[in-house]
Amino acid sequence: MTMHIIFLIDSNALKQNPGGQFGNPKNYPGPHPPLKYGRGDDPNTYTNQSGDTSVTVYFNEEVLISVQDSNSSIGVACAPVGFVAMSWAGSTINLGDLTGGDAVIGDISFRDTRVNSYGYDYVVGSNSPWSPEGNTDYLVTRHDANLTSPVKRNPYILVPALSTAGTLKYGLEFYCAIGGEYIGNYWFDPSIMIAAQQ
Repeated sequence: MTMHIIFLIDSNALKQNPGGQFGNPKNYPGPHPPLKYGRGDDPNTYTNQSGDTSVTVYFNEEVLISVQDSNSSIGVACAPVGFVAMSWAGSTINLGDLTGGDAVIGDISFRDTRVNSYGYDYVVGSNSPWSPEGNTDYLVTRHDANLTSPVKRNPYILVPALSTAGTLKYGLEFYCAIGGEYIGNYWFDPSIMIAAQQ
């Protein structure tokens, strides 16, 4: 099973607040963007919630995370480019035990194979392994993206199946362009609740 989480960013707010650079994003302006989530291929059936909602997933369920423009503008192109493991609560393992290879989170995949939206390709060879984030205890993996036109894609992050109960607070960095012009990278910090199998 796959849990789909779609963050609905407000491109109108971003126009007034230019972002940072890849690996050094600015805070998303205002509160966390709202989200919708669910299983299956029809986003019209997903649950709509505030951006502070901790989405519950189950053991052996992968998580697909994407960002979309809440204004449905064809001229807005977004791509998640960074996943920051910030904190873990719920068991005795530490954050470092969560990441990489066969660990709880495993290796994050940055993909762009679903063809139903406008305009990014991930940069070949730019995927980084899990590594410390600055002077924090956070761990991060990133993959840069380029705006491409007229190729149509819907880039997303795939978090592999999870196997330990707890709550992961994470940072999500995304890249955004409006009208073919790059306006910067942004980030915010939602969370995932990993629950026992239903």
